[in-house]
Amino acid sequence: MKLPKWIRNAANRREKVLIKKDFREMWQNLGVRAMLVIVPLLFVVCLPILFMVLAYILPDSSIKDMQQMRILLSERQSYMNDRQALFYVFSFCLAPMLYLIVVLMTACVTAASSFVGEKERGTIETLFLTPLTTREIFRAKVLGCTALSVVASLISFILYAIVMSVGDILLGVTAFWADPSWAVMFFLLTPILILFGVLFMVLVSGRSHSFRESVQICGYVLLPLTLLYVGQFSGFFRMNAGHYILLSVFLAVMDCILWKVTMAHFTLEKMLG
Repeated sequence: MKLPKWIRNAANRREKVLIKKDFREMWQNLGVRAMLVIVPLLFVVCLPILFMVLAYILPDSSIKDMQQMRILLSERQSYMNDRQALFYVFSFCLAPMLYLIVVLMTACVTAASSFVGEKERGTIETLFLTPLTTREIFRAKVLGCTALSVVASLISFILYAIVMSVGDILLGVTAFWADPSWAVMFFLLTPILILFGVLFMVLVSGRSHSFRESVQICGYVLLPLTLLYVGQFSGFFRMNAGHYILLSVFLAVMDCILWKVTMAHFTLEKMLG
């Protein structure tokens, strides 16, 4: 297995060996592989396609009560008919939450498999007895989980962009490409959120005894994200590119704090605790 160039440059030889081992074990784990494939396909492909098809084929009588939903549109989208408005609301209010859930879930699942998986397989003690230092083990695992999650998020974003582009053409709107929020979300917020998810799982991995328990803990991270978009969908506020930049800055600060805290707590005693 050949690692991407930026990982080869960031990791030393011993760290690269550990990263390859983690990639191989994650892919051989049917549960991890299924979550890395099925969840993104469901959230960024199947649901958008279902919503797009419904908006396109539903009879006018089924979507005539759109006045409540139209309050979520700005003046620039006031020209849209009900079908276009329905698709735009999905793209603007619901789809970003689905995409960010995929990003965060991917980070948490890979981190749970990499860190807690070592405890489940009974290999954590052996790993700490290798020539790798504790700092190298920590760096290799965080780097590997982050890299794999970035790749999964990139593929998810490309698939989602294709589906939404088809929807834009069918319904005659520019719901996706005209929104600069997606550029901020993908290029800035996505890598920061992935690192946050990985570090959070490292922090709680010492208290988890199984991969399934760790994934359940991931729900605590998803809850604030879900509430953020529920508030937007209720019409209390509208997320825009500026808000995503502020959210990215906040999470970047949290990443710095989490990095120092998790690095300090990443010991054999804590992992077995």
